[in-house]
Amino acid sequence: MALFTQTAAAAAASSSHVPAPVARRAGAASWYTLAVLLIATILGSIDGMLVTLLTEPMRVSLSLSDTQIGMLKGAGLVLFSGLATLPLGWLGDRFDRRIVLAACVLVWSAATGLRGTAMDYGMLFIASIGLGVGEAGLGPLTNSLIPDLFPRAQRVLANAIFGIAALFGGALGAILGGSIVQAIEKSHHLLPVALQAYETWRLTFFAMAIVGAPVMLLVLTIRSARGAAAVGYEPPPPGIEGAGEAAGIGFGDYLRTHWRTLACLVTAAGLASVGLSSIGSWIPIVAARQFGVQPAQLGQGIGVAVMVGTLLGGVLGVNAMRVARRRVGLAAPVRVMMLGYCAAGLISIALLFVRSANDVFVLLTMLLVPLICGAVVLPNVLQEVAPAHLRARVIGLLSIGGLPFAVLGPLAIGMVSDAVKHIPNGLAMAIVAATMTGCLLGAALLRATEPAFVRLIKTVNPAA
Repeated sequence: MALFTQTAAAAAASSSHVPAPVARRAGAASWYTLAVLLIATILGSIDGMLVTLLTEPMRVSLSLSDTQIGMLKGAGLVLFSGLATLPLGWLGDRFDRRIVLAACVLVWSAATGLRGTAMDYGMLFIASIGLGVGEAGLGPLTNSLIPDLFPRAQRVLANAIFGIAALFGGALGAILGGSIVQAIEKSHHLLPVALQAYETWRLTFFAMAIVGAPVMLLVLTIRSARGAAAVGYEPPPPGIEGAGEAAGIGFGDYLRTHWRTLACLVTAAGLASVGLSSIGSWIPIVAARQFGVQPAQLGQGIGVAVMVGTLLGGVLGVNAMRVARRRVGLAAPVRVMMLGYCAAGLISIALLFVRSANDVFVLLTMLLVPLICGAVVLPNVLQEVAPAHLRARVIGLLSIGGLPFAVLGPLAIGMVSDAVKHIPNGLAMAIVAATMTGCLLGAALLRATEPAFVRLIKTVNPAA
């Protein structure tokens, strides 16, 4: 998915006799940069996961309703995170991406610390906005950097390593987050008297805010080459009709030409996200609320579920893509994601029948498998359809397009849960209703958009 432009076709045709430069293989600096991006991503995962692990202590301490929790996770985190992706993508396309990403780390770390000072819902909401805005830069900036660091021959491997490692990093974030909460709880009496007055959840946010400083400095050491200076720079193949068209065309021109296809893709993914938001945001709360799971145990359970689900989903995704490529060609990524949405929607019904926290963690693993299966192909799709000079903005704009759905998901579940709170498993019913409806509708629209998606890929990448 992406937005593109048109211009250098005539220039490409006139210079078609000049052989294209052979892309070099990525060196140690590129792999070092990939490692630092992973460290920043894992820090963001820990900070984001703490919000889920500490939801119940915060809810009790600040007397929050499920609707307010849904607002924090939807409007506070998702809405402002999405709104920030386009301006951050614009900055990343024009300025040193190291500086932009380091500033993002600083912002979300400061917001994490601000959460610890919150005395009411209003301050917590403001801190959620800061966390969302800071973490918004990870997606567009990372997807903009990787293609400039790795040539096409190595890019799939680099994306796979980053994608799988980042997902495992999310699992590690859950485990570390729970361990951090537990460690602070046990050492609470050893802290200075001034800090002993603070609750454990507040001290946890303070500790993670401090960790952001060295990560921010590490980001400033990475490589940020772009365009012709990048290792992965590859001009459009000469002699191919339309090659080079996307290399110089304007952002607005491409959007005007392909907005219908892009709108359908965003809507399909958005409908699915209404339900999928429940998986990371609300299902862990079911374990905490219905079965009394503490943050440390919750973090470990989520971490193991994410690791196992990621491993199985990654293996399944690679093999599913091989089969789908042979059968449906360029439509393979869309087909894999569509089937993943269908499977997740149907599997979610099992949440109504869980009888223990372990049941919840097993179900979470089962839900993650089809989702990861589709997610492993998405970065390559985003990078292939977006011209290098527009890539970060394209991803940012598509993120903004999905905002209404991403905000609606957590909020809708919270509102439904509050409305049926007299029912013992009301929260689980709200999660299943949202997941089933969103995932199945999203899958149906994705299937209907498949032909247009293939035409879009061929337009911007004739060599595909």
